[in-house]
Amino acid sequence: MKNVTFYRFDVEPKNDLRIDQLLVSYLPEYSRSCIKNWINNEKILINGKICSPKDKLTSKSMIEIEVMQNEKLDIISEDIPINVLHDDSSFLIVDKPCGMVTHTAVGNYSGTLQNALLFKYPELRNIPRAGIIHRLDKQTSGLLIIAKTLQSHNNLTKQIQDRKVIKKYHALVSGIIKNISIIDEKIGRHKINRKKMSVTETGKESISKIKVLRRFEKASSLEVELVTGRTHQIRVHLSHIGHPVIGDKLYGFKKTIFTKHPDILELLSRSSDDHALHASSLEFRHPITNNIFQIECEKPNSFKKLESLIEEISYANTN
Repeated sequence: MKNVTFYRFDVEPKNDLRIDQLLVSYLPEYSRSCIKNWINNEKILINGKICSPKDKLTSKSMIEIEVMQNEKLDIISEDIPINVLHDDSSFLIVDKPCGMVTHTAVGNYSGTLQNALLFKYPELRNIPRAGIIHRLDKQTSGLLIIAKTLQSHNNLTKQIQDRKVIKKYHALVSGIIKNISIIDEKIGRHKINRKKMSVTETGKESISKIKVLRRFEKASSLEVELVTGRTHQIRVHLSHIGHPVIGDKLYGFKKTIFTKHPDILELLSRSSDDHALHASSLEFRHPITNNIFQIECEKPNSFKKLESLIEEISYANTN
């Protein structure tokens, strides 16, 4: 008997993309050439019908993929500690630490959250992305949703696509931010540095809601709610208005504002895979009961320490 794995999940049409382009985002561990090979070999069905390379979705569709054992990526399971805050039969909530990549990709085949999940929950191997519904940047800590069944995966993915999941972040940014409640600026790939994103008229709609929690002497504490979920969105938006996330090596200032504060400089130098951005709360509908589910998590110790040192500076200079 052939050793075959079947993937089955719902996919929504997006930006007039071909099916191979769409599936790359659902199965990031596989290359586009691999997905194209499945299509050419009639291994992918759309609503029960064999798809062709040029097919585009016009409505929500059921995707079925037949993957031979020798085609499957050997994503290793690794005994890496993870902080599971919620676990029921439908989904998990994990508090991802800063410095951990969310899922495997080219150049990151080990040490990721996906590797850790497959060790603790081996049944996730047959769920797209090991059940990971959304992602956080390596340097960002906080809450992530992990689906444990295909039904939950489809439901939660739809909630993300429909902007029904409320995601809030806590950020420490450089400078004293003025009264601002929303940043509505399109984001696209940077024209020169392809590893970066930037605000551009040719980009995609990107909206971040801003709430100032506290203003220090040289920094501000913010709550940021994502309306859309573009790559690096919060970091790009805050950098664009002149208040980048503290510790952000990609979008931050070349010269730190804390040059005269050795305690902060030491902390920032120790945290090369860390910046002051934390996914602090989630709110969505439970995929089975449809009840509102809410959860929050504390900021990591490095974040708390940085905030405390910044507060000390402000206090010292007012006395």
